[in-house]
Amino acid sequence: MRNKNWLTLVGTVIMLVAYTSPVFSQTKKSKGMETANKGGFNRVNHVGITVANLEKSIVFYEALTGTKVSNVDEIGGSRMARVQGLDKTLIKYANLQLNNLNIDILEYVEPVPSKASYKNNQISAMHLCFEVDDMDAALKRLKAIGIEPEGEPIIFEKEDGLKSGFGTVVAYFQDPDGTNLELIAPQGPFKRKGK
Repeated sequence: MRNKNWLTLVGTVIMLVAYTSPVFSQTKKSKGMETANKGGFNRVNHVGITVANLEKSIVFYEALTGTKVSNVDEIGGSRMARVQGLDKTLIKYANLQLNNLNIDILEYVEPVPSKASYKNNQISAMHLCFEVDDMDAALKRLKAIGIEPEGEPIIFEKEDGLKSGFGTVVAYFQDPDGTNLELIAPQGPFKRKGK
């Protein structure tokens, strides 16, 4: 009987330690329980877009978003270079704060940048997608600032091979340096949490 009680006590202690450990508390949050998630990557702070000319890109992104940049600065030196895996660096940048994401517009002075060219189907290519409520109004806004979509927007239908998300509208375009951008009026699983 003593052994059984001892095993029960040890089992209870192990469960209490496991239940209160940081690793277990992350698992609890994923199941909907309210606990701190210190090691999880469940928020995005910003996306950085490297551009050829900071001043011209500020004009473009302010016109596109209807938001003024909140900060213009520069950073460089050996510490910044090392953290990026570079020998040296000097970056002029601007911060554009949107409702749910910041955009860092970056012009590398050192090292001298080279032009990347990505198509959406190339591995490691990325794009930034702006969520809109009214696609027609968003397209008019693009045209007003001199940007043409890469093709006509489409509305997701069954014939596109989807199982859900019908009614979602998307259009693609590029910034002046060729960065791939998208507009989406989302439906179904394309809607963000809390929307």
